[in-house]
Amino acid sequence: MRDLVRTQNDYEKLGFKVGKGGRFPGGASNSVVNLQDNSYLELPTVSGSAPAGIDSELADFLKKHEGAMFLAISGSSAKAAAEYLKARNFAVSDPTPGSIMIEGETTLPPPMWYAVNPAEPKVGKQGIPMPIGWVEFVSAERRAKRRAEGMMDHPNTAVGIHAVWFAVHDAEAQRRMLRDIGLEDGESREVKFLSAHGREVKPAHGAILLLESSNKNGLLAKYLSDQVGPGGRCNCPDDEGIIGLSIEVADVGKARRLAESGTGKKLETYQGFYGPSFRLPPDVMHGVWMELYQPSEHSH
Repeated sequence: MRDLVRTQNDYEKLGFKVGKGGRFPGGASNSVVNLQDNSYLELPTVSGSAPAGIDSELADFLKKHEGAMFLAISGSSAKAAAEYLKARNFAVSDPTPGSIMIEGETTLPPPMWYAVNPAEPKVGKQGIPMPIGWVEFVSAERRAKRRAEGMMDHPNTAVGIHAVWFAVHDAEAQRRMLRDIGLEDGESREVKFLSAHGREVKPAHGAILLLESSNKNGLLAKYLSDQVGPGGRCNCPDDEGIIGLSIEVADVGKARRLAESGTGKKLETYQGFYGPSFRLPPDVMHGVWMELYQPSEHSH
């Protein structure tokens, strides 16, 4: 995000509680939307003249646009994830420790998580051509504290991230790659407003929706032509990336009313893949489509 304060205000107008984050060693800082199912939206920004590491990639990304840059899949063991992927000939990093300093801290705490990210493939190795990584959280203490403080009780009744939508050139090729990683095939999908079609792939929870264009003049095709991806973080085509996400809510009517009040827009409810839904456009969500939905009986 280019302006973290403005982004936080915009998300709060839609009924999300946005918690204080902290500062990363490379120069970035963030805010966080923690959700009931322990998924979360990280809202980062970069300040300073010489960001380092992933923060420099974030700075390059922000020169072109705002939006969603990277999906991290939570798991119980970063070491096991790295070993599993390497055994299947995928180029990934060893588990890398990470920490963040919150307000008032002057020294970096011990590792709070370990991340496994795509790496530059060497001869004979297969690259992961999507901005996806794996993360193991060392402690649930901060998460438990935020739950106790009510930071997961959102006025719009948000429960969690159910699906992340990736704009790709070849959904079938990406599906095969994710299947080789160990993810299961899901439903075929058509997203008419984006002029796109594709398929879901399913981790243990939720879905990754792979979408390719069905019309060269459609919104997904435009996204691909305008996009600049996350650079060195993965072996990705420069124009593919995360175009949207689906957030489960407990009460879609309440969520829609808050969103209409916060945006001043009339928002249409429709029957989506997962239940009654409405969506918010990238100009409201700072670069990403967001669908909010209430699960119907047969949605999962």
